[in-house]
Amino acid sequence: MVNIKEKIDMSGMIEAFCEYRVGKTNLKSASKELQETTGLPKETCDALLTEMKRHNVTQIRGHTNEPDRLREGKKGKPNDAQL
Repeated sequence: MVNIKEKIDMSGMIEAFCEYRVGKTNLKSASKELQETTGLPKETCDALLTEMKRHNVTQIRGHTNEPDRLREGKKGKPNDAQL
């Protein structure tokens, strides 16, 4: 059984993961923040972040690569892209 005497603050690591996941930061910034808060090597931080799926990242330029048939099915629904 492991006995940890000092309390480890993981809030910086969790914040870096969450901000990257929702698209607030890019890979380079999130990796740097993760590296500073955890002390892990850069390659490890990059690998952890790139293996994680990102959510709530949307198109903001008014362009979508979706076929017309899929775009038509989203009209009037919450996930409808307002182009």
